[in-house]
Amino acid sequence: METLKIVTTADVDELADLLVRSREYLAPFEPRREDSYFSAEYQRKLITAKLAAHESGSEVPFLILHDGMIVGQLTLDRIEFGPLQSADIGYWVAQDHCGRGIATRAVSEVLDYAWHELGLCRIQAATLPENEPSITVLRRNGFALCGTARSYMEIAGERRDHLVFESILAEAVKGRDGEPVIVR
Repeated sequence: METLKIVTTADVDELADLLVRSREYLAPFEPRREDSYFSAEYQRKLITAKLAAHESGSEVPFLILHDGMIVGQLTLDRIEFGPLQSADIGYWVAQDHCGRGIATRAVSEVLDYAWHELGLCRIQAATLPENEPSITVLRRNGFALCGTARSYMEIAGERRDHLVFESILAEAVKGRDGEPVIVR
């Protein structure tokens, strides 16, 4: 059974261990990481910063758990309230847990949280064009392709284009007659 929880500093050792085991698998999809990134000390600093961002309302840093063990991460970040009511979503699942629908269910749960708990109306995700598993997760959760962001981010040491997907809360989209338009 999968669950999500907000990361805490008590999760540092387990998360660092999972990152070390997942390093090679994640490398083609992530920014180049220094060796120190995979240490518990670095992860403690990163989690502390994420929790400060969470406290300020700009990020929600989740861990993805399966049978009580950390199997990945999912983050809502760049959260904007006011007229934007939007956020970006990013996630990963360890290789030995891929293909089981874990990421799909986690993204679904976070969309529900974003809509109903945070009051957001738009969630954006960016992924490499060849990352078919991530594209599948997004499409299964009703995300629509909205374009290509050229040279979007440095991945594995080089600037890479990304496909940009969006999910929009149906109640936020009104037709010309003022009635909600179904987008999911």
